[in-house]
Amino acid sequence: MKVWAWLIAAALVGQDASQFKVRSNLVFLPTRVQTKQGDTVYGLRAEQFIVEDNGVRQVVNVDEDPESSGLSLVVAVECGRSAPLEFKKLKGLGAMIGGIVGDAPHEVAIVSYGAGPYLLSDFSRGSDAVAAGLAKLKDCRSNYAATIDTVSYAIEMLKRRRNHYRRAILLIGETRDHGSKAKLDEVVMELGVTDTVIYSVAFSPGRDEALHDLMHVNDGYNVPVPKDPGPPPDVEKTPVAESTWREKTPWMSWPPQLLLIVNALRRNTASELATLSGGEYANFTTQKGFDAELHRISNEIHNYYLLSFKPAGEAGWGLHTLKVRVAEYPDAVIQTRKSYWAGMLDSK
Repeated sequence: MKVWAWLIAAALVGQDASQFKVRSNLVFLPTRVQTKQGDTVYGLRAEQFIVEDNGVRQVVNVDEDPESSGLSLVVAVECGRSAPLEFKKLKGLGAMIGGIVGDAPHEVAIVSYGAGPYLLSDFSRGSDAVAAGLAKLKDCRSNYAATIDTVSYAIEMLKRRRNHYRRAILLIGETRDHGSKAKLDEVVMELGVTDTVIYSVAFSPGRDEALHDLMHVNDGYNVPVPKDPGPPPDVEKTPVAESTWREKTPWMSWPPQLLLIVNALRRNTASELATLSGGEYANFTTQKGFDAELHRISNEIHNYYLLSFKPAGEAGWGLHTLKVRVAEYPDAVIQTRKSYWAGMLDSK
């Protein structure tokens, strides 16, 4: 069984090595290959994939049975702003989660979010716990939808799992973030080293919220956030880890590629998170549309290639751009990670 590993890290000379986590130097790319008509391409071999890391072609391996490693899934559902109006469309969510995780080993946690994330049910292997968590989903009476903070929180949850499962987040909410405190560059780095795939299913905000967004499209990402009104009823009062809210100063200048990613996150948070991680973005307006998109995701999450490579030569710290293609299928639609982060992250 292959380890669903983190990426590259080393201790700085003269620094306390205990402050840093040691990661594998393998880069993993969950990759789907489809024809232009949407049919999945099966049976590809490692030598048929062309993977470029910052323009340099890499020697690629393909995991023969990625499903056997299991799945750790965090389901995050917005409970603020206009989200409660969408709850009735989500009544099939429990059954759809069962389809997403499939028959392989798995564990699921349920989170809701408004001004911040709230843990409704921790990781469990049973469908009863998932149902109990979803039953706690209520209007959290918040004017905010802290999507970035919630993704950061979910990543921290997944990093603490003591298994070698694949990691995924199912994000259900509006397209844009409203009121997160987490720094976008650090979230991009975390996504780049944790191999977490994000599947975003977004609904359109209500009319008033949409008009406000149009009027303030050029506003800064971080907006003043009032004191958190507290979790919705029947939810633990202190579910959020301290690290979720910690503010840190950037430890390096933003490269141009990172600036482009950050700007894209501001425009459509849900879509860009999915794109960065190699996941899928979809939107819905009806219950039928929501069910159809989750059904499509449940199919896609089980039909992929797990590529891996050891960066040739000096990988170099920072953001790396990835390109994947298949020579025999020049018109193929390939869904995979677009980047990864090589370097160090504070483990505190």
